[in-house]
Amino acid sequence: MARLDILKHFEMLKRKFNPGVEERSRLQLSYLGEELSAGRLGELVKDFNNRQPDASYHVKQRGASSIDLPAPLMITYFKPLFDQIKAKVKELIGAALEKGSPVNFIFMVGGFSESPYLKAEIKKNFEEAGIIGGSKINVLVPRRPQVSVIRGACMFGLNPRSITSRISKLTYGINTLTTFDPAKHAEEKKVVIEGEDFCEDVFDAFVKRGEAVGIDEVHVKTYCPVRARQTVMRIIFYCTEKEAPNFVDEEAVKQLGELSIDIGRPF
Repeated sequence: MARLDILKHFEMLKRKFNPGVEERSRLQLSYLGEELSAGRLGELVKDFNNRQPDASYHVKQRGASSIDLPAPLMITYFKPLFDQIKAKVKELIGAALEKGSPVNFIFMVGGFSESPYLKAEIKKNFEEAGIIGGSKINVLVPRRPQVSVIRGACMFGLNPRSITSRISKLTYGINTLTTFDPAKHAEEKKVVIEGEDFCEDVFDAFVKRGEAVGIDEVHVKTYCPVRARQTVMRIIFYCTEKEAPNFVDEEAVKQLGELSIDIGRPF
């Protein structure tokens, strides 16, 4: 319970941290007996500071169970995550521009969007950067950004049809055989079935990564047995982060499951 209290308090510090404002980030540590007594905490603080050549990273003990975390040290906790967030936003903006859809707004939602530091970084990199791809970007943050996520979840729970479409995070398809083409297919993929040349392990995609899929959207494809006396069709489903894989045995292609369909005995 003490450890959870410490994590909860640090979460509060993380959300309100703003390096542009002179304020201290004081972390309250719950009492853990001799493992974290006032004396033991002092030893840990001293040991930590001795291992930090830069004095701006030194922490200070306050009272028996609190420490002050300097802004430069707090920034190091945020930087790796912020770099990933900014890189992802740039990637999404670039993908939209490639499709001829310039981005005009960035909406920040979720509990972490309460962070003044995160808001400042996003605005500095995208709103204050000027024109991106021919359009001016405005960063919008609701007053209580965490409620946006909760409200959306509640609306979806009450009425699943409130969300009309979703963007597929993966490419989904099945394992198929196709007519062998020496110009496109490797020789090791060639199989001969009843006198005809086929290419095996071909990835036939139903939905590609990044595509919008409507709530009532249905994909229909027709498959035929390759053997004259075949009685069962075995369909194996795969997914991958690749947008357009060629074969199901490529790296990063994963099997989801399979379905065996009894197609009856041939006449």
